[in-house]
Amino acid sequence: MNCMLKMKEEESIRLEVNSVSSEDVSKESRKNREVFSLSEPRKTMKDDFGLYEIRLLILTQLGYIPIAAAMLISTFSEPSKAWCNQTQISEAFWVQNPMAEFYSLTVEHGKACREDSITTYLSSLLMWGALIGSFFFGFLSDKMGRKPVFLTCLLMVSLGHFVLIFTSKLYWCVICGVLFLMGVFCGGYMVTNFVILTEAFELAKSRLLVVSFNGWSLSMTATAIIARTTQYWFGYHVISAIIGIFLTILLYLTCFESCRWLSANGRHPEAKRIAAEITLKNGKKDIDQDDIILMEWYEILGFSVPTHTEEKKTWKTLYKNSKLRKLTGVMCYSFLASSIVSFGYYFSLDVLPGNRYSNMAMMGVMKFVLGFVPFVLNRFVTKRIIAILSISWLHWAYTVFTLIVSGGIDPTWKINHLYSAELFPTSVRSMARGVCNAGGRFGSVMAPLIVYFRIYDQVIPSVVFAFLLLIQLIVIVIFLPDDKDKDANEMNDE
Repeated sequence: MNCMLKMKEEESIRLEVNSVSSEDVSKESRKNREVFSLSEPRKTMKDDFGLYEIRLLILTQLGYIPIAAAMLISTFSEPSKAWCNQTQISEAFWVQNPMAEFYSLTVEHGKACREDSITTYLSSLLMWGALIGSFFFGFLSDKMGRKPVFLTCLLMVSLGHFVLIFTSKLYWCVICGVLFLMGVFCGGYMVTNFVILTEAFELAKSRLLVVSFNGWSLSMTATAIIARTTQYWFGYHVISAIIGIFLTILLYLTCFESCRWLSANGRHPEAKRIAAEITLKNGKKDIDQDDIILMEWYEILGFSVPTHTEEKKTWKTLYKNSKLRKLTGVMCYSFLASSIVSFGYYFSLDVLPGNRYSNMAMMGVMKFVLGFVPFVLNRFVTKRIIAILSISWLHWAYTVFTLIVSGGIDPTWKINHLYSAELFPTSVRSMARGVCNAGGRFGSVMAPLIVYFRIYDQVIPSVVFAFLLLIQLIVIVIFLPDDKDKDANEMNDE
């Protein structure tokens, strides 16, 4: 009996010692963690732009080259009327080609130089595909992750260019099917590549600079250069396919999944591992294994503490929540109006003075340069004011300076993209951008149809564009939040 009492007493003592020991360890861990949580938070743009972030920015935006080459292929599908008249006399004119016309897929299959508009048909085919892709891949990106979805989209567009290399051996209906599918994956890439990029940055001003670097503008210029250099559908698609496949491989090897998405989906250990790898690649600080155990993923990256809700967010979340429903509707219309005006001018390049190659290249350069207007002005006014000023100026000036206006609408596009990423929670961010981009793609579907009405009166497209811009101006003034450029948790699940 005494022996048993002695054993219980010794066991009680051991438990008390272990309890004290664990409390001491816990206190020490919390103490260390407090120290680590304050280590190198991102306060300046220099902190936000490490080697990894810069590389991700460059590669994802270069990925727009095969995307633009697919989306704008209809711009080169129809030769000029003067050239059509020449080729009706003799096909030998294509051998000499003094006017540097593009020998397109439609010419190869005898679909060009007809009364019906093949350009409108191909444009609508691509844009309807992009509309569907925006919805589908936006949803898929929130479910499966940013990296696999946007890489798949880029790869499939590149493979589409590769398939079109064999155009001469394919039926026209097969070619149309390939173009439609390319449009689907283009829409997916345009939604998801921007999300994974913006989620890699902490500061709002860094994200604004990133969106100013949007690769679509310079990809238009690259597309014009490729088309002018090759003047033939075969070389055009070969170059686009090679660029796309090369970039897909590079991104696969160098890009990580979004830590914000992993955290929002409960995959914290993986988020912590990737955060450590990013930090080490940036070479900002040397973290050993013991430090990583004590820190959270956002502490390793120098991000603010994320806030996640327990609610499972789906498509219904965007429409049941009154705030998200209003923002989704506003952004969707803003994308719609901007897209109609932008693509309306893209598809009007053939009627402008000069050749379509130089016009597209110039348009791309101007869009890129003017795209930095939001970043410069944001030091003085809010993003909402910039969007209002951009549209107000366009409303009065676009009929006079077509190319300038097409570039001038770019600040509105930049703000649209940034708002669509910042205003929605992480768990439905791609879904929301999918809806917004679907609005944009529907606008690009409508654009060639509106431009087609110029055969009845040249003024009709201008009047429609002016009306859409006026409505967009009113919508932005009334509904968009006048948020200051703050370094707040805009990228979190709030």
